[in-house]
Amino acid sequence: MEKAQKLQLITSALDSYGHFEELLVKHLNSLYSTALRLTGSKEKAEDLVQESSLRAFKRFDQLEDLKKVKSWFLQILFNAFRDNYKKQKRQQSIVDIELTEELVTSASLKAYDQEKVLGGILEDEMQEALYKLPAEFRSVIILSDLEDCSYQEISDILSCPLGTVASRLFRARELLRKYLEDYAKSHGFL
Repeated sequence: MEKAQKLQLITSALDSYGHFEELLVKHLNSLYSTALRLTGSKEKAEDLVQESSLRAFKRFDQLEDLKKVKSWFLQILFNAFRDNYKKQKRQQSIVDIELTEELVTSASLKAYDQEKVLGGILEDEMQEALYKLPAEFRSVIILSDLEDCSYQEISDILSCPLGTVASRLFRARELLRKYLEDYAKSHGFL
């Protein structure tokens, strides 16, 4: 290979990397928050984003439509999560539960803020209910209700038919309602 061709390949690769980096940075917050919701752990979420970013970079030449770059990144993230989940399931017969949230009490606040305390409790209950969902249900809830993806985008990201997306979303919402019903009754919301 001639020196000019090598230089052109290097220049092209650097341009491609810069474009990839720009797109990744634009969607990094969304990827991280999705990974955090999927894994329930900051460390695992960071690892998942790093792994999926590397996978995306390796496949950057396969991105066909820049308008769908967020869905493309999310699809890679979900595939990495699914792969890790399957691998972990094969390796462990016992699942360890990791507590990731600290308990918030009004005594730990300098100035008691009822809305902040109640919001934290409700958020904790929602997160706990979300983590109780099976992974396939949790995925559609996160993509639909938290990432505002359309059914078609969810279908593309999770590689499943639209009917499956609608069915999983319905069942996921029903399970969330069931998980949160006792909490809502005991705290006077229902």
